[in-house]
Amino acid sequence: MGRTTARRLVIIEAPSNLGLMPLGDDVEPGTRHAPATLRQLGLHDRLAVERVVTVEPPAYRRDDERRINIRNIDAIADYSIRLADAVEEAVEAGCFPLVLGGDCSILIGSMLGLARQREAGLLYVDGHTDFYLPEQSATGGGAGMDLALVTGWGPSALTDLEGRWPYVTTRRVAALANRDHEAGPPAPIPDIAESGMVYRPLEQLRAEGIEACVDVALSGIDADREGFWIHFDVDAVDSRLMPAVDSPQADGLNWKEAAILLTTALKRRALGLQVTIYDPSRDPGHVAGKALIEWLAEILAPET
Repeated sequence: MGRTTARRLVIIEAPSNLGLMPLGDDVEPGTRHAPATLRQLGLHDRLAVERVVTVEPPAYRRDDERRINIRNIDAIADYSIRLADAVEEAVEAGCFPLVLGGDCSILIGSMLGLARQREAGLLYVDGHTDFYLPEQSATGGGAGMDLALVTGWGPSALTDLEGRWPYVTTRRVAALANRDHEAGPPAPIPDIAESGMVYRPLEQLRAEGIEACVDVALSGIDADREGFWIHFDVDAVDSRLMPAVDSPQADGLNWKEAAILLTTALKRRALGLQVTIYDPSRDPGHVAGKALIEWLAEILAPET
């Protein structure tokens, strides 16, 4: 299976850990090392990359004194605007950006960059829904609220950058492969199944058949009209295969299922892909990281 688009591939390294809680008193989340680790392990050499852009984030803070329950909220806002610049520039140049996170809060910058030029859709593949308000979060991590934030739910400091609220409407979102069924505390936000998104949890995705379900979901959000962005959180993969994440869960996608999902999506009008949450500090010997590289090389390698 190979990449079906003829556009040039640009890697955007987004080593942000701003959207996560600290691992300990003085330990930053290790997702900030993911792009550099994947580069060192040979990902960039495996792909026909036209260029590499790195968008460095502000310094991470615990931010225990926060007034709004999103850690580093101002730093995430600043970073999102700069990441949006890189995504917008790549897409408008006719390139296909592969954004390597970093945590899931980078979705704000990606969708903001697209929203400047078009009404893009979003294919959201994640082991969690991340459709929560700050008052529902036990960690204060923006990475656990990213889908809510990009669809306009939450504080304007992140939902209305540049006056572009929302960056994507719920009717243009397909959320697939979730297997986290714990409900958050009550809050003025709908359940994801009642939000207007095309929503298929993992068991339904498998029951319908992955390829058929992806095609139906993308047609349901009119993905080919102005194109769509792909968000892939590696915690959608079974934790026995990808344990190097902050919230591991068993019984997720295997690598073959994940390849079918992404390859099916890439046959449609995909504008770019972001991959998030891989944490090299949780991956002794980089076994999971090497598997991630093999998977990305399989789905993004140019067709011959």
